[in-house]
Amino acid sequence: MDDALNIAMDYLIRTEQAVEFRETQAVAANAIADAWRAGVRSRMRLTNVAIRAVEQNRDTSGNP
Repeated sequence: MDDALNIAMDYLIRTEQAVEFRETQAVAANAIADAWRAGVRSRMRLTNVAIRAVEQNRDTSGNP
């Protein structure tokens, strides 16, 4: 789970989607935890879940 969060945050930082770092990290971590509890164990799937959650959160919050 830590690897997935690190990979997701690295991607989000590099694409400048982690302006609000702590909020972004919390959204990503919660998405990973939810997916883990649902049985997802693939590091790359967990990473994708985290990135998708942050991007959807950004789209719904109206932030660029």
